[in-house]
Amino acid sequence: QRCGREDVARLTKIADVARALTMLDADGDVADRRPGAQPSYDAVTTMRATIKHHGDAVCETLLGTLRNVGAVDATEHVLALMDVVLFQRAWDASAKEGASGAELFVNHVGSGAEEVLGQDAYGTVGRTLERPEDASSWFIKEKASRALAAMVRARPKKANETKQTSVKGAIRTLTRWAVRELRSGAHEMNERVIPAVVGTLAMVLEIPEARELAASEGAVELLTPLLHSAPSQSVQVMYEVALCFWLMSFNTNARRAMCARGAMSVKALMACAASATKEKVIRVAILALKNITDRHGVDGDAVGDNFTAVDESLRKVVNNLSLRGFEDEELSSTLTELDEDLRARRKEASSWERYRNEVMSGSLEWSAAHKDEGFWRECATKLTDNNCQILRVLIKLVDGSETMDPKTLAVAIHDIGEFAVHYPAGRFLANDLGGKDHAMRLMSHEDDEVRKYALMCVQKLLVSSWKSLSANE
Repeated sequence: QRCGREDVARLTKIADVARALTMLDADGDVADRRPGAQPSYDAVTTMRATIKHHGDAVCETLLGTLRNVGAVDATEHVLALMDVVLFQRAWDASAKEGASGAELFVNHVGSGAEEVLGQDAYGTVGRTLERPEDASSWFIKEKASRALAAMVRARPKKANETKQTSVKGAIRTLTRWAVRELRSGAHEMNERVIPAVVGTLAMVLEIPEARELAASEGAVELLTPLLHSAPSQSVQVMYEVALCFWLMSFNTNARRAMCARGAMSVKALMACAASATKEKVIRVAILALKNITDRHGVDGDAVGDNFTAVDESLRKVVNNLSLRGFEDEELSSTLTELDEDLRARRKEASSWERYRNEVMSGSLEWSAAHKDEGFWRECATKLTDNNCQILRVLIKLVDGSETMDPKTLAVAIHDIGEFAVHYPAGRFLANDLGGKDHAMRLMSHEDDEVRKYALMCVQKLLVSSWKSLSANE
């Protein structure tokens, strides 16, 4: 709209070369190249030379046009051309691994006003990603996020204050955009959303500042369901989802989020590692689990105690994976280290400490203590410590205020019944806190195991001589 003739001429030349690379179709969109098809030698040579000798002019033209155009189709065309320049490996087989034209854009210096007003590459592409008029075009979101992530990755190590501010703004833009797209549910209607969003996050989470922001914006909770969707996702997508968790596992708040909500994220990572067929997916999932369970904390702040509920399940996963004999030495050594760490934690903790940590995690398994008569004789009284803290947590797990998995419900209602039997006046104390009402409600639960233990709990809460009754039966 405000593009000069010179800009139009340059755009036309760049588009002509890009088409010759078979990267674009006649409308300026990225074309689907036939498997094995290669661009012509002349086209590759011409584009390579154009970027090498006229890279600054190419950046000036693309960024200037992107700033000045408003039409969706024109914006799509410019972003398609920018994608060709940014990702050289897509059309130049001789380019080095990871070769990118992103440095051209981040180091490009236009008029002095551009730097001052935040009109550099970061600001230009970031505003394009957030423009409300482009909300209907997923192509724009996909290409703009991919371009901005590549530029963030190629950020200069030494930069002036203005450039540093631009980079930080781009990191915030990308992270919040990705979280917003996941929260919107757009991926349920468009299969291209998840690969684009996860790919963007996997790049931007390499930066520590992005991990803290992602954790505070709820990325952990939003990414967790994707770990359960392995059959419907490609190997690359599952790898990038697991990679996001590994990168975030270096952040204390993110690790806490992974251990929260009944350790749902941890369980999802375990399921992903156990079911994955590709070593690269298993490797990053296990590396994430190792960071989360580290007794000393990868950054000096351990959160592993919140994770005790799934220690036994994780040990089984680790043992099963160890039997597969992976060729990846890093994966094999990580499995060994993780197994040793789990053994050490089990050895260090007493039965009561393990039980208490498991209950406080909000996610229960049928670990040994729950059905150990000796444990209940010795430890039932400890459920009343600190104003009945542990007993109150057990009752909270079954009160219906939060969604709980059936196993947690079954174990919790079983333990309330055991407390009623083994603690003097335990029946009355549990009833006063609402235990009987919740147990009776769970007698009609859809899960067979929950109904079974709810019925037993009600019997224990109503019958004063439960032991005599069970012996007679």
